[in-house]
Amino acid sequence: EAPPGTIFTRFRQVLKLEERGKAVTKRDIALYFVHWITDLAGAEPTPLGGCEKFVIKFPLVVLNSFLHSFKFVTRISTQSETQVMEDYLKMRWSDHTPSLGPVPKGDSAIAKLRLLCMSQTSWEPILKAFDKIPSRDRDTLCSEMSRTACE
Repeated sequence: EAPPGTIFTRFRQVLKLEERGKAVTKRDIALYFVHWITDLAGAEPTPLGGCEKFVIKFPLVVLNSFLHSFKFVTRISTQSETQVMEDYLKMRWSDHTPSLGPVPKGDSAIAKLRLLCMSQTSWEPILKAFDKIPSRDRDTLCSEMSRTACE
């Protein structure tokens, strides 16, 4: 998982170019992502077998979080890259099963939120290890993971 600027800036620039002729709506963005996911599903076709890529190669929790992210990505037409990403990360923490408690705050918040998403189904040992690493290393990790790659 990359920082918000890496994920969204170029996409946002393309949207702004498109706006010159006609306003790009959340529906336009949603259609783009529906097309993209169907393209991904068919990347490894199996005749008469359906889109096994999603059924076999993606854990259900990962696929569901991916699909759930679409409603956040459509916000890129009205929000900054950083706000879209932060809202998404907070939702992932809040909706996690089992509950992880309140959304983290402070200098380590973004690092913990990103680690939860990046670790997918291995979240527990990752988050426990994060709290145990030496403070100097944890501070460096927090600083690096908080970078947005936005100008």
